[in-house]
Amino acid sequence: MKKLYILFIGGFLIFTYLITVLFSYSFITNVYAISDLIFSKDSNPYDIPYSEWIGKWWQWHVSIPNLSNTSSSNDFMSSVHPRESYSPEKCSWNQNDDSPVWFLPDGRNLAVFEINKPEYRECTIPSDKAILVQIYGGGCSTGEGFKNDKEIEDCVNLGLDKVNFVASIDGIEVMNSANRYDYLSEHHKYNLTYVNNNLYKVPEGTYKAMAGGYFLFLKPLSPGVHELKFKEVYFKPGFEGQPSNEHRISNVIYKLNISK
Repeated sequence: MKKLYILFIGGFLIFTYLITVLFSYSFITNVYAISDLIFSKDSNPYDIPYSEWIGKWWQWHVSIPNLSNTSSSNDFMSSVHPRESYSPEKCSWNQNDDSPVWFLPDGRNLAVFEINKPEYRECTIPSDKAILVQIYGGGCSTGEGFKNDKEIEDCVNLGLDKVNFVASIDGIEVMNSANRYDYLSEHHKYNLTYVNNNLYKVPEGTYKAMAGGYFLFLKPLSPGVHELKFKEVYFKPGFEGQPSNEHRISNVIYKLNISK
């Protein structure tokens, strides 16, 4: 019993350390109204409900093949999904020129020892595009083996009430987990189509699905260079107090080049 107690305390200390490191500073005090910078969860950007855009982000996300799942790629790293191995040219993968919204890959899941090493990414985006990126969320479907709406919803809800996150644009904090429910929209129920060799290794096909979570939905930025930062940590203790396979940590800094 004593050993288990010590391991539990150790796991708790790891969690406390993660929170302290990731959220030990504040962004610059807001000088603009947040509504000038981001779409609210109750809005209808471009006449489409906010929650539906979350479903569109997930559809984009699982429509990018992850060819590292096959042995056919001659250049391994260049074929890996942009979430897992980012490079500037991948920022344009699968984007729709006719869409008013540009989707950004969310952060790679980091190991605990990588927590102090932000992923530095660069992306060039047309000036008339809004920008949508998942900070923390879930897109779950029957393709992953869930049998009913309750199981799918439980999957989407995992960690939503406990994850810590913060996001800023050009040093202005626009989201934080202290006010988490200001950013959590209704879950979106829809049909999600996975391509062959998708990131999650779900068999190719269309499945009943649900998407939800915390998303940063930026209004179009002015031409020039902007800096987008976001961090998240969700720690669920596993065996002997160590992070479980469901833990989620990311730390991303985007340099956004908004073209004229």
